[in-house]
Amino acid sequence: MSSSSSPHPPPSPHRRSSSTTMSNARSSTPEHLNVLCACGLRAPLRTALTEPNVGRRFLGCVNYKGDNPCKFFDWVDPPTCDRGKEFGNSIVKKNMDLLKDVEDLHKQIIDLKKTETELKAEI
Repeated sequence: MSSSSSPHPPPSPHRRSSSTTMSNARSSTPEHLNVLCACGLRAPLRTALTEPNVGRRFLGCVNYKGDNPCKFFDWVDPPTCDRGKEFGNSIVKKNMDLLKDVEDLHKQIIDLKKTETELKAEI
C-alpha cells in the first residue's frame, strides 16, 4: 500500500428522502442536534433497529406518520458493513428474546402471588 492511500474507503454518499441532494455521512458532532425538518421542528437523533440498518443513527421528523406526514430523513452514520449488520441483527434478536423472557417471568410472578394468596386463604 502506498503511503498516500488511506486504509479506509471514503464514506458512501447517501440520499435525503426530503430532497434529491447527496451528502456524506456526518460525524458525531453536535451539528446534528440542531437540524430542522421541513415542518420547522428539530429532527431528533434516532437509532435504526430494523434490518438492514440496525444500529445506524439517523435524523427524522417526529411527524413521520399521520395524515400529513413529513418526509424528512437523513442518515448520520455511514452504511454498516455486512459483519456489522449480522452482529447488530443478532443483538436485536437476543434483546427481543430477553424482553419476552422478562414478560413471561412477570406473568409467572403474578400467577405465583395469586396462588400464594389462595393458599394463605385456605389456612
